[in-house]
Amino acid sequence: MLTAWALVDASASMAFGTVRTTKLELAREVLAGLGVVLRKRGDRLGLAATQTGALDVVMPPRGDRRGLLNSLHALENLVPVQDGVRMDLAGAVRTMGRVVKHRSLVVILSDFPMQPGLEQALGALSRRHELMLIELRDPRERELPVMGPVTLRDVESGRRVLVDTADPKFRERFAKLSADRDAERLAMFRRVNARHVIASTDRDWVLPLAKAISGHRPARRAM
Repeated sequence: MLTAWALVDASASMAFGTVRTTKLELAREVLAGLGVVLRKRGDRLGLAATQTGALDVVMPPRGDRRGLLNSLHALENLVPVQDGVRMDLAGAVRTMGRVVKHRSLVVILSDFPMQPGLEQALGALSRRHELMLIELRDPRERELPVMGPVTLRDVESGRRVLVDTADPKFRERFAKLSADRDAERLAMFRRVNARHVIASTDRDWVLPLAKAISGHRPARRAM
C-alpha cells in the first residue's frame, strides 16, 4: 500500500483563470482525479493546503471515498486570502517535510513562483520521498490577447501596471520573460529529481497525470 500526500497551493495567485476555471479550481479537479486513481489501487491520500506558507489544512491519509470527499470539502471551504498577501511556498514545503514522517509520494500542486529557498526545500523533500510537482497554468500568463492599453495587477503584491498589449515590443518582452521563467522552473524541477506534470486551464490533464503516476522515478542526480 502506498501512502501519498498532496500539498495544495491556495494562495491569491491561484485564483487566476481566464478559460473555463481558475488554477485553484483546477487543482481541486486534479486532486479529485489523483484521489480516485490512488483509491482504486488501494493506496491512501492525505491533504495539506497552504495560503501564505503555513499549513491551513491538514487531513491525514485515508484510502476510502469519504476521506477524499472530506479533503475536497476542506479545500473548497478555505476562505480566500486578501490581495497583496505573498505566498511562502518554500516555507510550506519545509513544513510538509516535517509533517510526512515516513517515505511517501508527495504531490505538490502549485503555479510554483520562483522564490529564494524553494529549490533547497524541494531538494530536501525529494531526498526523503517520491516527489511529483503538478504545475498549474493559465494560457494568459504566457500569451496576452491584443486588447490595447490594460492595467495588469499582481494579486500577491497588489502592484498595478499599465501596459499596451498591442505594442509588439512589449509582447516580445513578455513572451521572452515567460519563456525564461519556464526554463528556469523546469531546470529546477530536474535538479531536485521530481516528476513534473503541467495542468493548464485550457487543456486536458488526465493523460499527463496518469503517465506521471504510472511512470518510473527519474534517475537520482547529485545535489
